[in-house]
Amino acid sequence: MTSLRELSLWANNLNSTIPLWLNHHKSLVHLYLSSNQLDNIEGGLLSMLNDACSLKSLDLSVNPLRGEVLGSNQTLSGCIVYDLESLSLTYNEIGGNIPSWFGQLKSLKYLYLESNSFYGPIPMSFGQLSILRALYLSNNLLNETIPMSFGQLSSLESLDLSKNHLNGPIPMSFGQLSSLEYLDLSNNHLNGLIPMSFGQLSSLYSLDLSNNHLNGPIPMSFGQLSSLYSLDLSNNHLNGPIPMSFGQLSSLYSLDLSNNHLNGPIPMSFGQLSSLYSLDLSNNHLNGPIPMSFGQLSSLYSLDLSNNHLNGAIHESLGQLGSLESLDLSSNSLGGIFSELHFANLSRLKEFNIGSNNLSWKVKSDWIPPFRLEVINMSSCNIGPQFPRWLQTQTEVSLLDLSNSNISGSFPTWLPGLSLYYLDLSMNSISGQLPPNIFHRLPVLETLSLSNNLLNGSIPNSVCKVERLQALDLSKNQLYGEIPDCWRDTHVLALINLAFNRLSGHIPSSFGQTDSLISLHLNENALSGELPLTLQNSIYLAVLDVGENKITGNIPAWIGETLSTLRILRLRNNTFSGSIPSQLCKLSELQIMDLAQNNLTGGIPRCFCKLTSMTAEKDVFQQYSGPSPDSTAMEPTLPSTPAPNLRLLDNMDLSSNKLEGFIPEEIIALNGLRGLNLSHNRLSGEIPNKIGKMKSLESLDLSNNHLVGTIPRSLAELTYLSHLNLSNNNLSGRIPTGNQLQVIEDPLSSYAGNSQLCGTPLEKKCPGDDPPVQPPTSNIHGEDEDKSERFWSYFVIVLGYGTGFWAVIGTLILKKNWRVAYFRFADNTKEWMLMMIAVKAERLKKKMRRTNSSE
Repeated sequence: MTSLRELSLWANNLNSTIPLWLNHHKSLVHLYLSSNQLDNIEGGLLSMLNDACSLKSLDLSVNPLRGEVLGSNQTLSGCIVYDLESLSLTYNEIGGNIPSWFGQLKSLKYLYLESNSFYGPIPMSFGQLSILRALYLSNNLLNETIPMSFGQLSSLESLDLSKNHLNGPIPMSFGQLSSLEYLDLSNNHLNGLIPMSFGQLSSLYSLDLSNNHLNGPIPMSFGQLSSLYSLDLSNNHLNGPIPMSFGQLSSLYSLDLSNNHLNGPIPMSFGQLSSLYSLDLSNNHLNGPIPMSFGQLSSLYSLDLSNNHLNGAIHESLGQLGSLESLDLSSNSLGGIFSELHFANLSRLKEFNIGSNNLSWKVKSDWIPPFRLEVINMSSCNIGPQFPRWLQTQTEVSLLDLSNSNISGSFPTWLPGLSLYYLDLSMNSISGQLPPNIFHRLPVLETLSLSNNLLNGSIPNSVCKVERLQALDLSKNQLYGEIPDCWRDTHVLALINLAFNRLSGHIPSSFGQTDSLISLHLNENALSGELPLTLQNSIYLAVLDVGENKITGNIPAWIGETLSTLRILRLRNNTFSGSIPSQLCKLSELQIMDLAQNNLTGGIPRCFCKLTSMTAEKDVFQQYSGPSPDSTAMEPTLPSTPAPNLRLLDNMDLSSNKLEGFIPEEIIALNGLRGLNLSHNRLSGEIPNKIGKMKSLESLDLSNNHLVGTIPRSLAELTYLSHLNLSNNNLSGRIPTGNQLQVIEDPLSSYAGNSQLCGTPLEKKCPGDDPPVQPPTSNIHGEDEDKSERFWSYFVIVLGYGTGFWAVIGTLILKKNWRVAYFRFADNTKEWMLMMIAVKAERLKKKMRRTNSSE
């Protein structure tokens, strides 16, 4: 086998290590070992290649090669010239840095290293591979910047650096890659501007810069890329208008500029893109009308202009796009009328999304559309008052959203249910009862929202027969009767929202037999009895809201013992009794606890400091990160006036109960809380002295208790506090001032009903606020002292006017708390100033008498 030139052992399930004896076959030109179970190379790849002077192709892809098997960062020394032209190590588990000795393989044309675990920088030595045509490094852990030396790869045709952690700007030298046809830098952390030099890449066929942090405008020079077929700049921070020069890209097939900050109108020149198949400009700040020239895009298959600021009427020329299958114009400010003419030639249309605009629907009652839609979203459009009859012809629809569309009348029985998996008819005026067998007609339904309508009657038992149902929202209707106890077979149901109805009876025990319940909203009904024990089986429950009902009994200890993923617990306005179980302290994920307006007794558990989600300070703008419960079910209403901007995050409300004892010092550990309401209880003792450590508090209500002592000065450290209520307690002493306490809402009412409090903002002054008047003292000074005194008086006047006017008076204009302190100081020193004038006058008289006597 001394003359062996080609050895192919791919897909033979070989395992263990690639042996070193392969190096002895000096004549070997092609070696293929891909798709095996090889996990190591004896001596490393460096040793394997060191004497392989004639080897041209080496394929070790799709193996479990792992670790740093490429060898050390030394040099190849066994051959004067290496003939290796193609090397593939893709889809392995190789780690470590990419060694610089790759730069010695001067004959290399194709290098494939993607889908490994390489980290660190890309070697500068790659710039020495002057005849390299393809370089694939995607899906690794490479970081740092892209080497400038890449501009020397004049023969490079394909470059893929996507799905790494590369940062910094794109090198300007990329403009020198005159042979480049395919460039993918997507899914990195690249920043800065897109180089103008990209316009020199005349051979470029595909360019993907998506999912980076690029900013600035799109270069006008892009219009020179006459060969460009696909361009993706989505998910960056690009701004400015879309260049008019895009109309020159006559070969363009796919264009994605979505999720940027682009503004201005859509260029009319887009109508010249006769080859365009897919266009996505969604999630930008584009304005103006949709260009009439869009009607010329005869090859267009998909058009997405959603989530912009487009306005004006939609031109009927859009109906000429005979190849169009997907149209999304949702979430804009488009107006006018949609008629049959807009659909004249749209026979291939499958997805139709015009929701969240100001459009009105006007077609003939007997109109039969030319299309068979699968997706229909016409939410927040004026469609009513009746359900459009043409919908009955759309038998293949799978998603139907007609929410907030001014529709009235009874629930439609003709729904095309065989393929419908998403149905949203919420926020309309649909009335009457739900047909008993309606859910039998919807066998594959996954999401149903009928909230905010006028539905009445009971909930049909057939709702439990929809095996794929994941989300059910019947809230804000007029449904009554008992909730059917039939939920044990709903194995994928995650969200149940029956809030704001007139439902009565007990909470069904079968709710606890669903396998995947995440969010349960039963608030604002007339439910009675105790929480069913079976709910402890809902181990994935994140939201439990049974507020505003007639639930009785103790708060179950099993809530804390088994519902470990609970984020929102809302039991307010029921008749729960007994003490707060200490087991609730185990709810480490809890963000909202609302137990207000019950008959709870005992003390506040000291172990609340273990509610770790409430102990973590979060960014001011951080939002709730769990499931998406109905906002009304989350709202932490307060008995007293709430802070108007209180975020629905990290809130504890134990108000209007019969809790007693001290406020535990341990509660200050909850420094992630935005709202704390302990009002209308029987709490005694002092306010915790270190309450100022609860840095995130925006609303604090301790009113209507029996608290004593002084108000801690640390309250002034709460920089976000906008609502404070300490009224109707037995607090005493001076009210602390400073920082946020100067700007709280309605400060007088915040301290009312505490007769022993004094100081600002109350009219009652504290002892010692008026300084004692010192009697004048005579002090005879000589002439030298009098001259010195006059000098320093003039100096202070001049210096004070020059620096103090803006340094002090300017500050008083800007800062209210300084202004209050200053004028209080002025009042307190008025008597002192009068006294000093009297002293000066007496001194002057004595001086004059001495002068006269000497004369």
